[in-house]
Amino acid sequence: MQSTRLLAGLGLALCLGCALVPAASAHGHEPDDRRHRDSHAQQRPPADFGPLRQSIHAHRHDIGRGPAVPAHVRIVKGKPLPAGWGSRLSARQLQHLPQYRGYEWRRAGSSLLLIDSRSGVVHEALLGVLD
Repeated sequence: MQSTRLLAGLGLALCLGCALVPAASAHGHEPDDRRHRDSHAQQRPPADFGPLRQSIHAHRHDIGRGPAVPAHVRIVKGKPLPAGWGSRLSARQLQHLPQYRGYEWRRAGSSLLLIDSRSGVVHEALLGVLD
């Protein structure tokens, strides 16, 4: 009888403990880097990148150019980024760029690319913005 109560009590404690784990992450107990990144992420990229292009050009020395892209490699908006091209940016470089959920910035020569992080498709190519 006493062992049955003990098992029931342990089962109840286990169930309550499992119910608290998702609630903890929902209240902002995620790793600091993810919470910081997501708090600054906007929902969708803008339709017009003109004003952003000017801001990026003003910070081009802080962002820096990426490895040059050979003439045979074509980066096309709406197509996947060719494998091996488009270097990732450091946190210091990313502080000059807006963040969008589900997208990441890459450099290719003097261009900045906004890539869909799930599919690898080029959402926007800001060609020559780092010149």
